[in-house]
Amino acid sequence: MNDAELFLPPEWKPHDYQVRGVEWLLTHPEGALFLVPGMGKTSITLSAILKLKEMGYPARALVLAPLRVAQATWRAEAKKWLQFSGLRIGLAHGPDKAEILANPRYDVVLLNYDGLDWACKQLAQGHTFQILVADELTKLKHTNTKRFKSLKNLLPTFQFRWGLTGTPAANGLLDLFGQIYVLDLGYRLGRFITHYRLKYFHQTPYDKWTWHISPRAAEQIHSKVADLAMYINPDEVLKLPPISHIQLPVQLSDSLLKQYRQLETVALIELAGKTLTAANAAVLTGKLRQFASGAIYADGEDGRTTEEIHNLKLDALDDLVEEMAGEPLLLAYNYTHELDRVLKRHPSALVIRGGMSGVALDKVLAAWNDGTTPLLCAQADAIAHGLNLQTGGSAVCWFSQTYNLETYSQLIARVYRQGQTSHVRIYHLVTEKTIDQLIQMILGGKDLTQSALFAALYDGLVNDSQVHK
Repeated sequence: MNDAELFLPPEWKPHDYQVRGVEWLLTHPEGALFLVPGMGKTSITLSAILKLKEMGYPARALVLAPLRVAQATWRAEAKKWLQFSGLRIGLAHGPDKAEILANPRYDVVLLNYDGLDWACKQLAQGHTFQILVADELTKLKHTNTKRFKSLKNLLPTFQFRWGLTGTPAANGLLDLFGQIYVLDLGYRLGRFITHYRLKYFHQTPYDKWTWHISPRAAEQIHSKVADLAMYINPDEVLKLPPISHIQLPVQLSDSLLKQYRQLETVALIELAGKTLTAANAAVLTGKLRQFASGAIYADGEDGRTTEEIHNLKLDALDDLVEEMAGEPLLLAYNYTHELDRVLKRHPSALVIRGGMSGVALDKVLAAWNDGTTPLLCAQADAIAHGLNLQTGGSAVCWFSQTYNLETYSQLIARVYRQGQTSHVRIYHLVTEKTIDQLIQMILGGKDLTQSALFAALYDGLVNDSQVHK
């Protein structure tokens, strides 16, 4: 081995399911990979792009991804493996974004979803991309958003449209419409979200805001999209360690529970001489979640202030940190006042929050992944996509709960993924007799909805493979 070979990256040696994934994309111009985080969707897609180029196809790809995923995952993955080192990859972000987007020398151009409106105006004048890849496809689930509307008219200009996500229906099958439309232009589920809702969903006389679906209608949707998306049960192909979900109950005193019930029933509460009100159901839900965690935002004369109610979850967290005796713990929080209160007790904790620069984030990730960080506090939405944290620890704690199954599943997948060798523990600080317990139940219901979709896709693939044997 000469000196030059010492510095070459290793070869990517795909698992059998990853080989199948490459073949799936190559044979499905309108294709999706519904694979859980950690199964290598990025490498599979890069390999498919490379295969098309090797076959002489002009395979220039535009990859849509959250900025952090584009920066930390796609570019890193291309540098990680020898096969992909020849691909020229550019990030259309910053002052040179227009030049990078238009320059045909780049085989792959990465674009942040927030830049779609600007980019689509440029692309509408003509472009040389043959492949559109929507990483974290759920970012396009809402058809009434500016990003979806900007992209819609350009969709037919791509010969390949691929979607990547591990949580396509985290909050129900209504979320599927926009994602599937991006891939097939309305062929399977129709061209209009209103028609889709009326065909497969229904409402109750006393609830005009919620759409429900029958098991039969759900099965119809499953069958409609089964030929488009590839799903693989991770338990059958990944050798992952066990995972445990552990409830850490927090109990309110009688007086605190009385205050909570007052807020729950009449949507106002007296704290420190101030009357805090909740204007509507959404605001009330947020206030109840905050109450369960120990503090509530209040709009005072000096702007947004925080009224502290109790320290019960902080005490429970202290007990957990002490019990772990220095073992790394990833703490997921939702509200800034939760972080502020945690840092008062644990000032040396590292933090990942929205809006961090790439340099600052890289420093935190490096410190975590060396396995010597006792506590890393991460804003749930900011860390939910694109970060590999499995080498730094195997314990996660939710300080407060989230309704969003996608955020919940994706955050846990930062730790529970390929490369994790230790038993993974997911702790939940759950305040009893409050909305915390209700959220746990609702998350379970949403998971069943998505699991039913995955089961249908998996059964379809298994049956199809048996037919062709």
